[in-house]
Amino acid sequence: MDKQHQQTNTEAQESALSSKRSCDPNPSVGANADKSATTTPNPLSKNQMKKRARFEKAQAAKKRKKEQEREARLLKARHDGRDLEKEREQQRQNEQDGKGWERREQLWIQKMKDADVVNSFRVCFDCSFEESMTSKERNSLSLQLRYVYSRNRKSSCPVNIDVCSLKTGNETRLHLEKVAGFPDRWVGRAFNTYEADLKEVYTLNVTANDAAGCSSETISKEGDIDDGKISHTAILHTNAIPQKRLIYLSGDSPNTITTLDNNAIYIIGGIVDRNRLKCAAIDRAKSLNIETARLPLQENLDFKGSTRILTCNHVFEILLGFRENGYEDWKSAILGVLPERKDVEEKKTDNEANTTVDNETNDEVKVTG
Repeated sequence: MDKQHQQTNTEAQESALSSKRSCDPNPSVGANADKSATTTPNPLSKNQMKKRARFEKAQAAKKRKKEQEREARLLKARHDGRDLEKEREQQRQNEQDGKGWERREQLWIQKMKDADVVNSFRVCFDCSFEESMTSKERNSLSLQLRYVYSRNRKSSCPVNIDVCSLKTGNETRLHLEKVAGFPDRWVGRAFNTYEADLKEVYTLNVTANDAAGCSSETISKEGDIDDGKISHTAILHTNAIPQKRLIYLSGDSPNTITTLDNNAIYIIGGIVDRNRLKCAAIDRAKSLNIETARLPLQENLDFKGSTRILTCNHVFEILLGFRENGYEDWKSAILGVLPERKDVEEKKTDNEANTTVDNETNDEVKVTG
């Protein structure tokens, strides 16, 4: 009886399936649909394939470079007779008991004293151009500010850095907030951020509670007096920033810098515009009634048609390089920063040019004789 019942059910199922197929005018459609759902997406175009190949090649080159640098460091360490395993163990121990951070803090304080940072010029980044830039350009600006922080922290002659108009919620700040330690630890490394405009930041006699550019949350967190100690930020705002002349750097300025004034604050426009925003920096300076100046690029180098537009971090590194070489050599400060793609040469002085002409004339005379 059970076998007969199972046979009846099997016959009924086969009958229903055959009737479904007979009603379907194109029985292969369902199968094709299932097949298309599992197929891979459309193949890449030639341009996409070329871009992917270039990207993979660049990533491979980057990886090789890192490995070569690591091997070079290891070889140098072995050559100097260092015990790397012992150093790593000591580093792990310092991280556990907090001595590593304490030691770095002491080294930084000593470096600031040796470099006489208090009596040096300051550098300001004006980030008031956020709304005029694209999302990609804002991300580039955040990367450039990270380069600035890193370069200044590693320098033997650091300077105080102020970043103005870096408002909460702005895309540039959001990118920076993804970096560990920003902004709390960066403040302790001479990198100060403000939400206020630069004119407000550099207003004198600012008290801790009315600190320009800091929200009440920031003041309560960083400006509290605890056990007789005042944080770096609180000290900065309570004493206010020393009064210095403001100089807005712009390649469109008719004024050329010959040396750096330690009684000045050099303002760099936080602009990444791929050369779209013409005269934005100098127009901003004029609106604030601030004097302008430009770096002595063409006075020291022959750009041979290359653009003289520099990134924010490149401008900062030139200023810092000139301070590091004792305020003496613009050429080395500029050449040490410019990327290799800029085909530039040192501009010869009048004496060097005359010497070259005399040598060529003498050579012609010798050949003729």
